[in-house]
Amino acid sequence: MTPAAGTGWRSTTNAVKSGALESDTGRLLVTWERAQDENGGKRLALSWTESGVAVRPKTVTRRGYGRELIEQAIAYALQARTECAPGTDGVRCRIEMPLA
Repeated sequence: MTPAAGTGWRSTTNAVKSGALESDTGRLLVTWERAQDENGGKRLALSWTESGVAVRPKTVTRRGYGRELIEQAIAYALQARTECAPGTDGVRCRIEMPLA
């Protein structure tokens, strides 16, 4: 499985088990857009934004496999910049990678 496929699978699994897709009150917004880096290079920016999640304190401080995939494997394999942070009502992640 590629890091990108693993990240999508793991993020979705986490959202179903303990995130935005666990209950009827949770919401998940996945967006993408074209962006430019500081040198004018073309990039693809993917955003994953959860809301309406009852965040458990234990899950906020724990760094799991999904976050490791995003912050290390994706960053390396796709030459991407990643930002991932737990919010007050769900996870927010952004991945920016170069477009060929």
